[in-house]
Amino acid sequence: MTIIPIVLSIFAGICLYVGLLHLLISSGRLKPLLHFCFGLSCLLAFVYILALIAQYQAAGVENYINAKKLVTSSGYVYGIITFWFVAVYTKFKPVRLILVLNSLYFISLLINEISPTGILYSHITTLSSISLPWGESITHPEGTLNPLFNFQLLALTSNVIFCFLACYLQYRRGEKQAALTLCLSLTILVGTVQHDRLIDLEKIKSVYLAECGFLSFVVIMSLRLSKDLIQAVKLREQLIESERLRKIAVELERNRLARDLHDSVSQTLFTVATIAEALPRVWKRNPEIAQQGLEELTQLTQGALAEMRNLVIELRPSGLTDQPLGELLEQLIKGILGQISLEVITTVEGDRPLSNEVKLVFYRITQEALNNIIKHAQATQVLISLHGDSQEMVLRISDDGCGFDCNEIPSGHLGIAIMKERAESIGATFHLSSYPGNGTEIVLSCSTTVLNKE
Repeated sequence: MTIIPIVLSIFAGICLYVGLLHLLISSGRLKPLLHFCFGLSCLLAFVYILALIAQYQAAGVENYINAKKLVTSSGYVYGIITFWFVAVYTKFKPVRLILVLNSLYFISLLINEISPTGILYSHITTLSSISLPWGESITHPEGTLNPLFNFQLLALTSNVIFCFLACYLQYRRGEKQAALTLCLSLTILVGTVQHDRLIDLEKIKSVYLAECGFLSFVVIMSLRLSKDLIQAVKLREQLIESERLRKIAVELERNRLARDLHDSVSQTLFTVATIAEALPRVWKRNPEIAQQGLEELTQLTQGALAEMRNLVIELRPSGLTDQPLGELLEQLIKGILGQISLEVITTVEGDRPLSNEVKLVFYRITQEALNNIIKHAQATQVLISLHGDSQEMVLRISDDGCGFDCNEIPSGHLGIAIMKERAESIGATFHLSSYPGNGTEIVLSCSTTVLNKE
């Protein structure tokens, strides 16, 4: 029966497949060095297992020595690459320490290649066979151990300590799941390698198990890296989608600002230019009418200036922190008066310092309410009062417009819903009352508890 070569061939095939897969992944932009080191270690595990098959099937001492030297050399290179993978995976920084530890394996590798019988044996006299329970036999050497083999044990011990130290530091940084996964796979790998060292030291006679440790390391870490890769890809897609939405939002905001500039400031400035051009001729014929034109020109200019300041606040919301709420509302109203003929009576009492979030909500709701009045209310007078005391801050906005039925708001009109959401976001109370022909009143009140939040 030839069960072991078949099983080892399956192990080798898995390692080859996973190694090529991660080398392919390393050609991308997501952690290329990590996947390259892991893919290379998988390919070295593949070479190790193939050499082990040749060692088991060796017919003579010379063939056994060649196969054993290939097994040992591929194991050393595997160890070097795997420890670099561990360093990259755990973000271990002292590169000089890693190079010193790897140098022990390089020296072991050179000794193994230079020695006629490898680093393990100084002399091999003959080959014997071990019979396994299912009737299969494997080759086992009879010879003298090489004292230099202790150097290999030193290299293995020091690098194992390094690997578990790296896992511990990764765990301390908060990457607990990743550290525990790596620690589990390394524990299995180190345990099987130590088992094989006992076989080499002739303490026990059994089948080598390092290939099982290699396979477990390949499978466990491949699953972990695949999971991390999937999460990284999803995160990258989310970032791309967020960037796309941000660009759309920026474009929409630019269009809105351009539209606002055209609807308000540009038209106002056009009217100002027209009046200014006509004033010299009117002044010659009728100074009184020209005087009225100058007053209108002043009003339009102040309105355009106020509207521009409002647009600057739209572009730089941090500007809200520079002024009290009462001044911001007055600035907003000046911009409105520069666009239409509307009587706005403003009363501010007890204006007090507010958190930026609360101030922004009060400002936006006032802005939305005034826009609705201009577009829909057909009002001639608007009353705005801001009153604050030790208990609460209350904003009232009322008009003498046409009003509406609150139960019959068209579904496409989201202004009122947005105002309610803004009020709820700071824990404020929003109330709207309106009746056809009797105008509309909005009351926004915020308690002291919310106002004191910074």
